[in-house]
Amino acid sequence: RRALIINIIFFVGLAFLFLVIVLPTPKVAFPTEPSLGITEINEPFSISIKFDRPINKKEFKIEILPPLKGEWSPQNKDFLLFTNQLIFSPKETPNLDTRYFIASSGIKNIFSLGKETKYSFSFKTPPVPKVEKTLPAEKDQGVLPGQEIKITFDRSPKNITEVEFTATPEVAFDTSFDQDQTYTLKPKEGWRKSTDYSIKIFLTEITYNYDEKKVVDRKEKKEISNLSFRTIEAPGVANYSPTGSGVLVDTKVKIDFKQDMDQEKTEAALSISPTTEGNISWEGPRTLIFTPNSWQKNTTYYITITTDARAADGSPFEEVFSFSFTTIGYVTVSSFYPSHGTYGVSIYSKVQIIFNQAVDHASAESKFSISPQTNGSFSWNGNTLIFTPGSPLAYSQSYTTTIGVGVKTVYGLDSVSQFSATFTTQSQSVVLGVPSYAQQHWYTCDAAAARSALAYRGVYVSEAAVYNAIGFDNTPFSGSWGDPNSIWGDPDVGRVGGIDGMTPPGHGYGAYPGPVANAIQSFGRGAEIKSGWNVSGIAQEIATGNPVMVWWVNRVWPAYEVYWKTPGGKTIRGVNSLHVQVVKGFTGTIENPTSFIVTDSGYGYPSQTISTSNFISYWSWFGYTGIIVR
Repeated sequence: RRALIINIIFFVGLAFLFLVIVLPTPKVAFPTEPSLGITEINEPFSISIKFDRPINKKEFKIEILPPLKGEWSPQNKDFLLFTNQLIFSPKETPNLDTRYFIASSGIKNIFSLGKETKYSFSFKTPPVPKVEKTLPAEKDQGVLPGQEIKITFDRSPKNITEVEFTATPEVAFDTSFDQDQTYTLKPKEGWRKSTDYSIKIFLTEITYNYDEKKVVDRKEKKEISNLSFRTIEAPGVANYSPTGSGVLVDTKVKIDFKQDMDQEKTEAALSISPTTEGNISWEGPRTLIFTPNSWQKNTTYYITITTDARAADGSPFEEVFSFSFTTIGYVTVSSFYPSHGTYGVSIYSKVQIIFNQAVDHASAESKFSISPQTNGSFSWNGNTLIFTPGSPLAYSQSYTTTIGVGVKTVYGLDSVSQFSATFTTQSQSVVLGVPSYAQQHWYTCDAAAARSALAYRGVYVSEAAVYNAIGFDNTPFSGSWGDPNSIWGDPDVGRVGGIDGMTPPGHGYGAYPGPVANAIQSFGRGAEIKSGWNVSGIAQEIATGNPVMVWWVNRVWPAYEVYWKTPGGKTIRGVNSLHVQVVKGFTGTIENPTSFIVTDSGYGYPSQTISTSNFISYWSWFGYTGIIVR
C-alpha cells in the first residue's frame, strides 16, 4: 500500500513536470532586451541565448547578420540532458562600429508540440579607437630631450587595430603598450633641442583570428591624429653683428645668446679667422662683445663658436655656429640708375651712381662723365651721386655714364677700377587729338577719314556731306571683275561704285586723293596731295600738328591689282581691299620713326599702332600717296 502511494506521487510529479515544464513552448530568458549595448571584442567573447525550458535542437534555427565566422554550441546546464541554452563563439573579430542582428526561429519544446515561436536581438561592436589625450599635449613647448611621449586611446586598440607612429624630423624610438590603453614612445637617442616635431598616428582596422592568434585581414591604413610639439631651446645664438660687407675697421663684434652663458667656456669656444687681437667683454649674462684692435681692410673674417660653449646650466651647443663679414675695401659702384641696358628711359631722368661706401664728393664728381656730353649739376644723397641734366635728354639716344679710376675714399681704399653703364632714352611720341568716326556704309572709308581730319581742324560735318562733296562717277560696271577691258568709273573724278556695294560688280570702290582733297578744300581747310612720299615726311607733318590721310590696303581682304577702263578709254589701276585712314601720331624720331598711330574709322579702332615696316608695306600699294590736312 505504501509502495502504491509512492508510485502515485511519482507519476503525478512526472505528469506535472511534463505538463508544466516540458510541454509548454520555450521562452527566451536571456537576453532580456532585444538590443544589447557595446560588446567589447579585443579578447575572445561569446554571445548567449538562454531559454526557460528545454528546446528541440532539430527544429531550432539561428542566423547572424552581417555574417560572422564562429560556432554555436548547445548547453544543458539546467535540464540535465536537455538543451536550454546556446552559445556563439566567434572565430574572428567582427567589424568595428557595426550592429549585428541574431534571428532565431523554430523555437519548440523537446517534443515539437505546440506553436513555433521566433526571437531576434542584436549587439553592437565598439567604434574605431580614437586618441583621447597625449603627453605632451598638442603644441606644447619645452619638451625635454629624453621625455617619453604617451598617447592614450579612448578604448583599447588591441586585436582590433594596428597602430603605427612616424616622427618628422625622423627619430628612432621604442614603442610599448600597457593595459591602460596607452602607447609610450621613448626616443632612442633623445629629441633634438630647438626642434619642431610632428608625430603622425596611423590606425589600420584588422580581422584577428582568436584561435590562431594572428591577423588574417587588414583594411586601409588611415591617419587619425597628428601631435606637434617643440623641444626645449638649445643654447645658441639669437642675434649677431656685423654682417655683409663694408664693415669699418673699428666695428665691434656683438653676439646675443638665447640663454645665460658660462662666460669662461664660451670665450674659450670663440675663434676668429684671420686671427685678430682684441678684447672680450660681456653686457649681461647673454651678450658677448669683441673689440678689435683694428680689422684689416678688404678682408673677410669668420667668427666661430664650437660645441665646447656651454650655457650657465651646463647645456652644450648642439652644433657649431659661425658667421662672416667683410671689412671695408676698395671704392666700387654698387649700381647705376638708369641701370645698364635699360631702354625707354624718360628724357627728364636724372642719373644716379650709388657707391658702396662713403667717398670724397669732389673726387667722385671729377671722375664722372656722360657721353654724348651733357651739361648738368651734381647733388648727393648719402653715398649716391645724382647728376641732373641741364636740359631734357635727346629722344632715342644711347647714353653712357662712366666713373673713372681713382675715386677717393673716406674710410676704405681708393677705387682701382672704372665703372660704366649705358641706357637708351624713350622714343619720341607725338599723337594728335584726331577723333574717330565709324564709317556708316561699307565703302565710305574715304569720307569717314576726311570727316575725322576735318573735325580735328574744327570743321564738323556729316559723312554724307563729305561723300557728296567728293562727288560720284556713276558709270555702271560692265564686264567681268579682273578683266582689264571692263568698263567702270574714274576714281580720280569721284567715288566709284555704290556706297554699300549693292550694284555690279557686287562691291563698291571709292575715290582717289584728288576728289577727296577738293572736298576738304570746299569746307575751308587746306589739303595737299603727296605721292611717292616717305615716312619721315609724315612724321614731320604730324610733329607740326597736321594729320595725314593715307591710301593703302585694309589687311582684311586679299590685296591684288585690278584694271578697268573708263567709257573714254582711260585705263584705271585699282587695288582690291582699298582703304583710307588718318595717321595721327608716331613714335621715334622724325628722321627715324619706329611706329605710327592711326585712327581706323572703318573697323572701329580710334587708335591703332602699326610698326613702320608694316606701315610702308601697306602704303606701297598706292605709291606712298597721302593728303596733308591743314
